[in-house]
Amino acid sequence: MSAEDRHVQVITRVFDEAASEFDASGIDFFTPFGERLADLADGRDGDRVLDVGCGMGSSLLPAAARVGPGGFVTGIDLSPAMVRRLSELLARRGVTNARVLQMDGTRPEFPECSFEVVQAGFSVMHFSSAPDCLARYPRLLRPGGRFCYSELVDDDGLPDLVPRDAFAELEPFFPRDLPNPRERGAATWNRTPQSTVAVLRERGFARVTVIDETSEVDIVSGSRWNAWTMSTGLRQAWANIPVGELGEVRARTARVIERRRDARGRLALPVRVRYVLCETGE
Repeated sequence: MSAEDRHVQVITRVFDEAASEFDASGIDFFTPFGERLADLADGRDGDRVLDVGCGMGSSLLPAAARVGPGGFVTGIDLSPAMVRRLSELLARRGVTNARVLQMDGTRPEFPECSFEVVQAGFSVMHFSSAPDCLARYPRLLRPGGRFCYSELVDDDGLPDLVPRDAFAELEPFFPRDLPNPRERGAATWNRTPQSTVAVLRERGFARVTVIDETSEVDIVSGSRWNAWTMSTGLRQAWANIPVGELGEVRARTARVIERRRDARGRLALPVRVRYVLCETGE
């Protein structure tokens, strides 16, 4: 098995395991960033949209609302469990202009010129050899099409929402044969807006715009932060903690997070998000 195939296998398993509790921590994280991504991707009435790594629909649902009954959104996700859950959600809400397929976003299987818009919320950052994977997307877009993705801006592989001292409590428990989330910090192609633009222009996009934004996310409590991490790659560590140690590790990480409360008692962490809007030529 190649390293890339192994990476895909690990990501699939992690989010399959996370599906039943994904985005259920009580921390409002995925929804506002998904809505912002859909706004920037700018799906319009009648457009066909592809949502890559659709998860539980944080950007797919607002895209479906934007394109209206004359448009259509196709979501793809590696995780069969996530695909099943989102499909059930669409059915419950009566959303008829969207569907969800199990598919590897690093190898999209659609005909040329299938979409006016492709969007990807916090999924490109999980791609192995991301620049080469992104080079497969310009052909899927119609002339003048748009590809917009979001990713967390981090320092040395750790986004702001994962403080270093909290990560230090979990790091010893990451399985040795699986990727450590901090390995993201080894990537250099997207280290700056300028390097991101240069690489994506080389991969076939005519215009690339980078928008960096910072906002705060209310964490509510240290225990809520623990629950939120179960929707991320950090759950690999939690799953590997011996049962007899689990309660103490949870208590330690919760205490680390609680120390961030401000003088008024509010517990919030900054989140830096990079939105990258890529356009094809006419």
